[in-house]
Amino acid sequence: MTTATTAPQTIPGPRGLPGLGWRANILKMYLNPFAYLRWLHDTYGDVVALAQGDPSNVVAFGPALNFRLLSDPDLFRNDAGPFKFSDDTAFGRLMQNNLPTMNGEKHRQHRRLMQPAFHRQQVTHYRDDMVMLTQSMLDSWQGRTEIDAATEMKLLTQRIAVKTLFGLYDETGVERMGKLLLRMTRSMLLVMIAPVNIPGTPYHRVLGIVGEMEAMMRSLIAQKRQQSEATDVLAALVHAYDEGGVQLSDEELMGHAITLFVAGHETTANTLAWIIFLLDQHPRVQADLLDELSDVLHGEAPTIEQLKQLPLLDSVVKEGLRLLPPAAIGTRATSTPCELGGFELPKGANVVYSEFVTHRLPQLYEEPDRFKPERWATLDRSPYEYLPFSAGRHMCIGAAFATQELKVVIAMLLQHYRLAIVPNSRIAANISMRPIPGLPVRVFPQDRQFQRAPIRGSIQQLVDLAQ
Repeated sequence: MTTATTAPQTIPGPRGLPGLGWRANILKMYLNPFAYLRWLHDTYGDVVALAQGDPSNVVAFGPALNFRLLSDPDLFRNDAGPFKFSDDTAFGRLMQNNLPTMNGEKHRQHRRLMQPAFHRQQVTHYRDDMVMLTQSMLDSWQGRTEIDAATEMKLLTQRIAVKTLFGLYDETGVERMGKLLLRMTRSMLLVMIAPVNIPGTPYHRVLGIVGEMEAMMRSLIAQKRQQSEATDVLAALVHAYDEGGVQLSDEELMGHAITLFVAGHETTANTLAWIIFLLDQHPRVQADLLDELSDVLHGEAPTIEQLKQLPLLDSVVKEGLRLLPPAAIGTRATSTPCELGGFELPKGANVVYSEFVTHRLPQLYEEPDRFKPERWATLDRSPYEYLPFSAGRHMCIGAAFATQELKVVIAMLLQHYRLAIVPNSRIAANISMRPIPGLPVRVFPQDRQFQRAPIRGSIQQLVDLAQ
């Protein structure tokens, strides 16, 4: 007598290419991420193999699977995805010494050490720096008729990050760090696919770049050790210790510092640029928001208490983060064989999930491709249905900081200026949700002459701009 056995289900998905397998489809995702992810979901369902039948690299969609992935960090570990790097290089240390890629007890310990610097009460103390630096930017626009709003927002958030995170005003240091980060991120895909340390290769160049960044941070950490008071985030981290007296090492501090700098300005700058874009394309919303700001603030910068009295501003920020989330794609890796969505995954399987796709599910959001801030007056979504800062134990530690910064900048900017997109500009978004090639706008004193500009580009595939 024989016993019937049930063969494991084959995970559906597109075919891989001979010799490349799932890597060919990773490249497709990189080149056209948002359309490709939605196509995968629409075509194959909630769990998709990046190479048909291969359970080692899959994509998971929807709030139930978000919960499964993000609520059990011991099983679904934060990782560098399918690419592993040695920690005996500067790049490897950077990839391992930061909260997003830490796991287990190390992650819990480091998050406890870092949490006080990002507690909501502490974040309120950074408001004055945000206001001062935003006002400086607005003053610099006097007499200018056209700017790239994406570049201006990046310069602003860099300065805010450097001041609040590192306690510096050093423009030279800011510019140098920004250029290093840009060079590193431009090479990341090739580094991931081919981490070969040979002169002339992208990986070799990135090792040199990260080495320069480490040297800058090491010097800064040494300065903070001489300070008796923690006046910024890095100083607080340098002097932080847990109940057992454990402190962060220089290597750990450098990893956290570089990650905080990236997270502290790049994603926030992108979101600010997209909110400027969305308000330009929705004149009625912009007019209503300015009315709210004028009634409460009377042309002044918002206090922390006044930010609580601006419900439309809150809804505009929430809707901007929903529609064009700053972190649109995430990854996890299985620590042991397990089940996900009815399919068996091996140990070490890499799982991609997408905040972007979750935020576009029609069962969660009516007319999901439309910019409708009013939905948030009545809508209440769980952390796994609305997750612009991720969710679970690895939720972005700077979420409150970023939200406050977004509101302060938008409130001040809109009361001073009307930014109108240059007509017929071509606008798109890359995998990092960065506006490319930028966001060209004309600068006017705030005259309330709101009018939607005609635009071109693939952003129209991501946002339904029909009136």
